[in-house]
Amino acid sequence: MKRYGLLLNTGFLAALSFAAVSCLEDELVESRLKSDSNAIGFGISAATKADGASLSSAPHYADSSLLMLGNGGADTLYLHASYQNNLSTVSSGKEPATRGVPVHNSVDFAQVCKNFSVTGYAPDGNYYMKDVLVSNLSNGVWSSDQDHFWPEDENTVLDFFAHAPALFGENPVFAEDDIEYTLSSDGKSLSFDYTVPGAEEGVTNAAELQPDIMFAYSACSKSKSQLNQSGAVSLTFYHAFAGVRFVAKDITGGTVKSITLKNLYGAGTCTYTFPTDSVKPTIEWTKLAAQNRSFSQEFNVQVTNQQTGEQGITDQKPETTFMMIPQNIENAVVEILFNDGTTDYTLTGKLNDNDLKTWDAGKIYTYAISTESINWTYVFEVTPTITLELGQTSATYTVTSYRYRTQNRSEIQAVPWSAKPVKATETVPDVETGDEGGESSPIDINDVLLDFISEGEGLAGSPENLTMSLERGTLHTTYDGDVTLKNATPKGSVESPYDLSTSGGSLSRETANCYAINASGTYKLPLVYGNAIKDNKENTKAYQGLGFKDYLDNDITGPWIKNSGQPADACLVWSDGFYMFENVHLEGDYLVFTINPDYMQQANAVVAVRDAQGRIMWSWHIWVTERTLAEVYHLQDGLDGSENAYGMMKCNLGWVDGKIVYYNSRDLDFTFTQDMTGTQMPMEVHQNGAAFDYKDVGSTYYQWGRKDPLVALRNWSNVRAEDYRLHETSDPKYKYKVGTGTVSLGTAIQNPNIFYTRGSITDWLDSHNHKLWDASSSGAGKDERDKKISVKTIYDPSPRGYKVPVPRAFSVLVNNGTAVGNFGGTLNGEPDNSSELHNRYFAYEKRDQDGDKIPLTGTGQRADREGLEAYIPNDGKGELGGLWSMFGVYYWGCVQYVSAQSYTLCIRKDYPNGYEVYSYGFCGAKTMARPVRCIEDR
Repeated sequence: MKRYGLLLNTGFLAALSFAAVSCLEDELVESRLKSDSNAIGFGISAATKADGASLSSAPHYADSSLLMLGNGGADTLYLHASYQNNLSTVSSGKEPATRGVPVHNSVDFAQVCKNFSVTGYAPDGNYYMKDVLVSNLSNGVWSSDQDHFWPEDENTVLDFFAHAPALFGENPVFAEDDIEYTLSSDGKSLSFDYTVPGAEEGVTNAAELQPDIMFAYSACSKSKSQLNQSGAVSLTFYHAFAGVRFVAKDITGGTVKSITLKNLYGAGTCTYTFPTDSVKPTIEWTKLAAQNRSFSQEFNVQVTNQQTGEQGITDQKPETTFMMIPQNIENAVVEILFNDGTTDYTLTGKLNDNDLKTWDAGKIYTYAISTESINWTYVFEVTPTITLELGQTSATYTVTSYRYRTQNRSEIQAVPWSAKPVKATETVPDVETGDEGGESSPIDINDVLLDFISEGEGLAGSPENLTMSLERGTLHTTYDGDVTLKNATPKGSVESPYDLSTSGGSLSRETANCYAINASGTYKLPLVYGNAIKDNKENTKAYQGLGFKDYLDNDITGPWIKNSGQPADACLVWSDGFYMFENVHLEGDYLVFTINPDYMQQANAVVAVRDAQGRIMWSWHIWVTERTLAEVYHLQDGLDGSENAYGMMKCNLGWVDGKIVYYNSRDLDFTFTQDMTGTQMPMEVHQNGAAFDYKDVGSTYYQWGRKDPLVALRNWSNVRAEDYRLHETSDPKYKYKVGTGTVSLGTAIQNPNIFYTRGSITDWLDSHNHKLWDASSSGAGKDERDKKISVKTIYDPSPRGYKVPVPRAFSVLVNNGTAVGNFGGTLNGEPDNSSELHNRYFAYEKRDQDGDKIPLTGTGQRADREGLEAYIPNDGKGELGGLWSMFGVYYWGCVQYVSAQSYTLCIRKDYPNGYEVYSYGFCGAKTMARPVRCIEDR
């Protein structure tokens, strides 16, 4: 069977055209029907409301918000999608249209189609009439040029099938000789193959080439004929295609030059199933093919600049309605060429939205074009990338969303926006191998995202500054002592903090600059200068008459900090245990903080009280350790042989053991969408994790006379200025840093994190006060070296019950060595030969290698100048603020040698040059930062 194309050449759109019916034709038809009442006539109608169709002829736009279709900027198209039932081309024909009037959507069938074709079947299935052209209309009844008559038995039912138009232009839609449609074997449906015309390359009038094909079926006898016309058969026509038309809304003046529909199916098979008394007719399209077809139509329609109302585009040339195969349009796009008078814009966009996924037969889809992208210039900017360093859980970002009138930049409007998280991954490190990397896996973003603004109204011409916060990264550690700390019973509570100065109320009050903690919980410490209170009394000998200054360099005259000014708030200065310290604040005369058990580990931290201007008034060292401070080494006096003359702490102040510490890293992705344009902007958030190779033991460092610790070393392999232990701060300005030259006591108090290196002299303090760590010091040099008793001051960095040692306390360790030069002395013990770097030693509590053996580990010192020998082969020179002499054991004494130097225990056998010093009288620059090994405050 030969197939014949529906469209033979260019004609008029069947649904929207012009027609004229002569008066002579009206008179002839009317005369013929009256002269023979047995002739078959036809009355036509559209689908009625009873058939399930809305009778509205006007488009109703969706309630959904304006869609952004495209990629933003000046080449963006906005569309409102709507649809209506395609009723405009079918009417009863009772009132003939006036000739010569332009045809619009609601024109009559007679004007547009002019004719239709009818085939009738007898009860025996044979043709009763075949492909009869019906083109004459009079008083609502259609007839053919040649009369066809009803059977003699007026109850004989004939099956009538009709299609319209019969002719498209001058050519048949379905050829008479070459059957275009096929009836099913049961006679209940027909089907035809169809290719939408106009997809050929170079075609610019595709819509004009596309007919609106309709079908009707009726089973009728003469006795059942309708419309009060003898012998008239009622035919209800149904459309096989979906119509697509365009109008303009909120548009700038210009010309719609052309419209192209893209990514559409261009061929398929249509099956029309006849209605019965109980079943409505159906039109179904199958075997869709020729996807990605494009159909272009020139318009050259002028539109005026208006923000309200509607202007016709298709209606100005009605035959430009696209008649398309019903189909899924999820991938379909439209491209509109628009000229605003000076510039051609190619506006592109999707033809679907959340409510409109398909085109259905018998509906006209109206798209209202808005050129807001030309009328308005939209601005949409989002912070593209955020990096949260370790210890940071919140970050700020900006969203800028507004528009301004392109021709009037002073007219600015805020544009709402929304945002949503897209995905999140977490990288869990390999703890055992020390690998900072590890495997990344997806996580639920809601498990880590604590606070995030998901929408905003925008600001006219300005960015919105917003804040987001995340959960902290998970802690991993290889040190068993950290597990001990984590599992310890918490102390205190938010309602009743544990008082560190009274050991939770079990001891009399004794304040200090350092408090040791061995469990999580909530703690408080009184706002008192160092050890200015002892045994519940003012300890005036620790500060009175010594020239000691507060943070404003005023004399300290009482124990309470509030005597120097009104405390305003409290803060964490730094902590090398990330996420441990929470809610640092003031409660009356106390500084209060909470330790989070999930992040418990050996660590050091500094907390502070500040004034209203944000200046640190005083600060305290919090030492988190599982070690007990109750046990000491009982040192014999090396000079006079006194037994148990000094109780030496079992480890350095601020001691930390070797381990590897990890925190997971996270990556989060967000998508921000501008409401009126749909423009999307990504934002990536990276929450840094870290792997800390703290494989070597260490301790905090102190400049002579200062109360505040400087951060510990990372490990012995990393000695540069930047190789300190990374630490969390409440403000970046509190990071460890290097300053140069002398400062006042007040300046040093306000800046506990700054390492003040040497300038013209080797003292950081401009007043050279020699009593900072010993209130009884005379500053008499050698006479002070061997003094046996000292008085602890408010600047002493030691915890309760301890103080910085007199140099003599170390005498037994080095066989009373007092060398001040570069060499000399012997060790009351031996090196720990397990260390190839010769930085571990053993010394004895008593003379002549008697008593318990004391392990001593070299942790070096922080260099106060450039160019010091680095002690690692081929490693160049030490750096200012970096670590130096890592193979030496250095412990400060509490008295000075001369104004810019003080005494130090030095046990040093340097690798690889064999340089050796064993002396408790070694002198060193006060600007050097060295460990403190406390002794009991007796």
